[in-house]
Amino acid sequence: MKKIKILSTKKLSEDLRCLFNDSKFDFFHDDFISIHPLKFNLPEHNGSWIFTSKNAVESIFSTNKNINKYFNKIYCVGKNTKSLLIKKGQKIAKMTQNSSDLADFISKTAKNEEFIFCRSQIKNEKFSDFFKNKNIQLKELITYKNLANPIKHNQIFDAILFYSPSGIKSFMKNNLLNDSYCICIGKTTSNYAKKYSDKVLSCNVPTIENVINKTIKLFNND
Repeated sequence: MKKIKILSTKKLSEDLRCLFNDSKFDFFHDDFISIHPLKFNLPEHNGSWIFTSKNAVESIFSTNKNINKYFNKIYCVGKNTKSLLIKKGQKIAKMTQNSSDLADFISKTAKNEEFIFCRSQIKNEKFSDFFKNKNIQLKELITYKNLANPIKHNQIFDAILFYSPSGIKSFMKNNLLNDSYCICIGKTTSNYAKKYSDKVLSCNVPTIENVINKTIKLFNND
């Protein structure tokens, strides 16, 4: 029986790779994005902070000491980001599954607060513009660089797993989607994938585990 070829655009741990049955799937994985933390001094800020990725959390805690004096109130996106912040000794005021839901929540319940958003050098224009249009004070702090690592694959995959728009951009530099399914971690990534494909699936809860489970379920139904 011909195996189903799967490519993950992020390297996965052995525990996650093992979810793909070797007898059914031919699994490949590469890091199409490399993360480079930046050194910087955290500004004094008595307001609230926003984290939408683990990468920003890792960058801040790896490059700054006496971190606890900075954070009063934290809003974040994703349970993995929340778990890492809690592991670092922080308390979370609110977590949502995606950045648009977080922006909506803040506009309804915390619009008078002042925010610092910790992010990569790639700006989420929609997120930033939302705060501007709602007259909510938002300063943006670049904490890490998100760089493309466009690896070329000379084969066609049945499905490709994507975790960010930048991962899609990196993949597309040296590869074609052909007729592959695009299994995306969340709404922002899937919306970007739809620019290139009409075979896009998205997870309701954005976790790597759910990307894998959705992929397996897709081909179990074939």
